[in-house]
Amino acid sequence: MKKLMIVLMVVSVSAFAGLVEFGGHAGLFIPTGDNSDLYKTSPIFGVDILAHMQMFAIEGSVSYAPISTEDVAGILDYSVSMIPILAGIRTYSGPIFYGGGLALHIASVSYESSGEKYDETDSEFGGYGNVGMIFPTGGMDIEASLKYHLVDFDFDAAWLGLTAGINF
Repeated sequence: MKKLMIVLMVVSVSAFAGLVEFGGHAGLFIPTGDNSDLYKTSPIFGVDILAHMQMFAIEGSVSYAPISTEDVAGILDYSVSMIPILAGIRTYSGPIFYGGGLALHIASVSYESSGEKYDETDSEFGGYGNVGMIFPTGGMDIEASLKYHLVDFDFDAAWLGLTAGINF
């Protein structure tokens, strides 16, 4: 039943949208607040979907960020990754867009300490806001954007995503 509901939602958005675009993006994932004590600027890449309507567009994206970390004393093979899943609305003012929505941030941490291995995965709901610019080029659009990710709606756990991508 859940799968049917998801399929119906996707089909209904596509039916009411004037144009649906798919694309990909890549860029930098920058820690802010308390995160900047342990994490470094890291790469981020993912896929996008845009369903354009009369006055706005419904946007969604799934990204992957392998997080770079500072050295942690006594901990070996420390690795962190985050998967932000975003869904929201954007509006346009000429080539500039702005908007925001809800987010699910899935973080995975694995490390070895005192001979024991640890693997933990946690997911937090949050929000995001974005601003960017579209550069139309023939049959595709080049997009540059800045997203402010609020993990668990906490300003101390926020990240900045600076990305560029192509939508078809």
